[in-house]
Amino acid sequence: MTDVILGLVIGLLGGFAGGLLGIGGGAVYVPAMVLLLDEPQHSAQGASLAAIVATGLVASVAHLRNRNVDIPTAMQVAPPAVIAGFGGAFLADALGAEVLQRIFAVVMLYMSVQMIVGALRSRRAPTA
Repeated sequence: MTDVILGLVIGLLGGFAGGLLGIGGGAVYVPAMVLLLDEPQHSAQGASLAAIVATGLVASVAHLRNRNVDIPTAMQVAPPAVIAGFGGAFLADALGAEVLQRIFAVVMLYMSVQMIVGALRSRRAPTA
């Protein structure tokens, strides 16, 4: 029962983060499932992606209604993203869990540092 409640909380936090920040929730889902639910890395990533599909569809409809989607750009980005998604999934399946976990951690760390540096730079930039 605790895992069910934990899963619901993880879903709420990831969905909220995805909707608010546009991060897709994966930055919340994967570490939370691995650390709190003791899920294997591969399973956590697969479950995260399944949850993100649902979240992405709902968020996309909302953004389309609000005219926040540049459709020509989305049409250019989507096909290669789908192809790369297949490639990434096959590569992830071929890697061991420890290697995949390390890659995930390095990417998360890099993105975090980039976001912090960007926020600090924009804070110092003079406004016109």
